[in-house]
Amino acid sequence: MTQKRRRGTELEEAIYQATREILDKEGLPALTFPKVAEMAETSKPVIYRRWHSPFALAIAAIQDKIKLENNGRTDEIKFTGNSLRDDLLQVMQRFIVSMNTFGKSYMSVFFSGMSEQENEAMQKMIMESAKIDVSAIDRVLERAQKRSELSAIDVPNELKLLPFEWLRYHLFLNKKVDNKKLVMLVDDVLIPSYQHVLQK
Repeated sequence: MTQKRRRGTELEEAIYQATREILDKEGLPALTFPKVAEMAETSKPVIYRRWHSPFALAIAAIQDKIKLENNGRTDEIKFTGNSLRDDLLQVMQRFIVSMNTFGKSYMSVFFSGMSEQENEAMQKMIMESAKIDVSAIDRVLERAQKRSELSAIDVPNELKLLPFEWLRYHLFLNKKVDNKKLVMLVDDVLIPSYQHVLQK
């Protein structure tokens, strides 16, 4: 009996799953397109056409796992709060889930790629992450404006990215961010900064 050929999302998930299994068991040096193709039961050209290197595929598979474990991207969150403060805390808490998924299993993959000069894949990942982060804060600010908490939402991207960069810094140093620190970040840094910028 001939196995039905998988396509689209089903095939992509099979490739990502195979990639993560290899990373988890053997690490980045063992990740090759032929090995992934065999495990995912697809052809090598399918993988070669989409990803330019095993590291690029590894990054895509890690991002996919983060999205799965976080029920979507950070900027797709379904807000449940009733204030700017509530929304910011919810976004930061959601982002910590993403960081933990990355940090516990794949920090070594990232640094292995850095040593191999995979600049293009890393730059793409960084740019995509920044775009998602800015989009998440844009949604928070728009909700705050609708509630009349903020008179405007013209906040510089550098300020929108600040909390995510602060949290990533803690991840790279393996420092835990508890709820007390998160509240301090929102109450003492973010909200006052937004208010100050928008009052100018």
